Amino acid sequence: MAAWMIGVDTGGTFTDLVACNAATGEVRVAKVASVPADPSRAVLAALEELFVQGIAPADVAFLAHGTTVATNALLEGKGARTGLIITRGFRAIYEARGASQPSGADLVDPFYHKPAMLVPQRLIEVVEERIDHAGDVVEPLVDMDVYCALSRLQSKGVTSIAVCYLFSFANPAHERRTAEIIRAAAPDMRVTLSSDVLPVIREYARLSTTVVDAYVGPAVGTYLDRLGEGLAARGVTTPQRFVMQSSGGLVPMATGAKFASQLLLSGPAAGLIAGAALGTATAEPNVVTLDMGGTSTDIGVIANGRVRESAAGVLAGQDVAQPMLKVRTLGAGGGTVAFIGKDGLLKVGPRSAGAIPGPAAYGRGGTEPTVTDANLVLGALGSAALAGGLKLDKDAARRAIETVGAPLGLDAIQAAEGILRIVNNRMAVDLRLALQAEGQDPRKFALMAFGGAGGLHAAEIARMVGIPRVLIPTRPGLNCAMGLLQTAVRHHYLRSRMGALSTFPIDTIASIFGELESRARADIRDEGFAPDQATLRRFVEMRYRQQGYQLAVPCPHPFADADRARLKRAFDDLHRQTYGQAAENEAAEIVTFRLEAEIAVPTLQLPELPQGDGRWQRAQVGETQLWDLATHRFSTAAVLDRALLMRGDRVPGPAIVNQLDATTVLPAGQTLSVDRLGTLVIETGAARASAPWRLPHAHK
Repeated sequence: MAAWMIGVDTGGTFTDLVACNAATGEVRVAKVASVPADPSRAVLAALEELFVQGIAPADVAFLAHGTTVATNALLEGKGARTGLIITRGFRAIYEARGASQPSGADLVDPFYHKPAMLVPQRLIEVVEERIDHAGDVVEPLVDMDVYCALSRLQSKGVTSIAVCYLFSFANPAHERRTAEIIRAAAPDMRVTLSSDVLPVIREYARLSTTVVDAYVGPAVGTYLDRLGEGLAARGVTTPQRFVMQSSGGLVPMATGAKFASQLLLSGPAAGLIAGAALGTATAEPNVVTLDMGGTSTDIGVIANGRVRESAAGVLAGQDVAQPMLKVRTLGAGGGTVAFIGKDGLLKVGPRSAGAIPGPAAYGRGGTEPTVTDANLVLGALGSAALAGGLKLDKDAARRAIETVGAPLGLDAIQAAEGILRIVNNRMAVDLRLALQAEGQDPRKFALMAFGGAGGLHAAEIARMVGIPRVLIPTRPGLNCAMGLLQTAVRHHYLRSRMGALSTFPIDTIASIFGELESRARADIRDEGFAPDQATLRRFVEMRYRQQGYQLAVPCPHPFADADRARLKRAFDDLHRQTYGQAAENEAAEIVTFRLEAEIAVPTLQLPELPQGDGRWQRAQVGETQLWDLATHRFSTAAVLDRALLMRGDRVPGPAIVNQLDATTVLPAGQTLSVDRLGTLVIETGAARASAPWRLPHAHK
């Protein structure tokens, strides 16, 4: 009987797999090198490694996948050549970018360049058509305009077309007719409609999101099709094959291929879900996550047990108005390259050595100095091997570090320390900003570090920021794959319809929610779930009259006249909580109706670790010389095998904890203990009192 649930997460360096037997709770893992040219090969290789362990393809009942294909296509500018068809008179909307301007560090960056448009003006076509705000046709669509626009875009090599007409969210007829024409005349052309991707008000947000979807869609669709074929060829035939969305929920792979913009934070979202699950299990309601992999670091805030969410975000300079978990991403990973900048100073990132060739220490042809090379030179990597069979070459790492140190008059040790200080300071600043943006005090949080490199840096960064505790999950390098098995299948359905809350017709409210519910139940049925497995939540997005942006408030069902006042009070309370003030005497209006459908699926349960005798020395497998960033000298550190640590063990620093998928560094002066779930809990010594706090300088 099929009983295995599998989560597979693709990262820049490694592809991670976690399998859990839903009946027995048994867990198995696999970790293989990623294949950037074709990520599906690594996913299939991880599955084959699992099958070698005795699990048959037919035993796979559920598969969830976190992918970076959409993210990488956008970040690297390798999406499809995309065209845009828009209502005549509005072709400048996309280029105006909603009047967006540089912010943050970009304001003082003399080398700043505005992110390039995914669709330049030469690939924008206009057609005669007009629908008004109420959905009434003011000017009919001219079919010949569509044919001519298609012909011109084809002649320019376009392979994907975004269509965004004015007020199409109120009446999608013109967009749908345009899609019919294009698909009949050019069957291989991908067509993305704004009324499908984001049927809500705000022209620029809808337009930008649709363009992003059209840009990354072909790469995502091709990838998921190729992966599906590979799964079928290997006998994995379960219909429950899902991909993680940016919102932290799963959708079928077929849906992910159709709405690719929903997958832009697929991998990082899984890490946040795993962080929230572990925070709940360890009674840590306030957690800030640090997911440091080979290419980048993702930071997320979980306050009072809730993952922070957003209705929109900016990725690679592109505005995307899709539900997503709040994640800050910076180019700081194990493979991040160090170099001498134009100003003659040592710099680190954001460019990465990637999976191939990777850091010089991996012995796969890399020669550039990276963060991993610096850690190896300074003794932080206490093992001679990494997951995936990689053997570490310390001499190669030292030579790479010397190439950047020598021009600055630094030896390998000094240059390596400089690299770690720079990258640690960058992550510390972003951690503080992530907490500051949510109005949170770091002294009330625990830092949960995972990813292959998170444990190497977490204790030092937490001390810099003033976070008193660090949590290292049992399998930090596989944490995102675990998160894929700790969430639910989730769908969002939207429709904008504006009107005053006090007079909005009750039958219209019921009709709109009824339409959204019909779509949700059809999707639930098509995915093989029973109707009673789904939980439906209804929201209305509201704003004060003349206000620019709205907030989502839970909506009673069925809705009655008596609910209007309660809904207004709920909106006032949420507005006060969000912005610090409310206008109780101002009228409110409904802008958008939102339905969320969630289907619970079996989830991974964390087993408890046996109680030990308190003698942590049983786990010691050796000693090494570890560089201390505080004292600028080497000290003798115990090297521990995490598999031999037991519940209740308490280890003094300095020490290094090795395991298959990651390494954890415990600096001198800090203490590590093991809790009932096997989580490593590091006490950093940072104060928990109410004294003022500040971010220390990177250099003393």
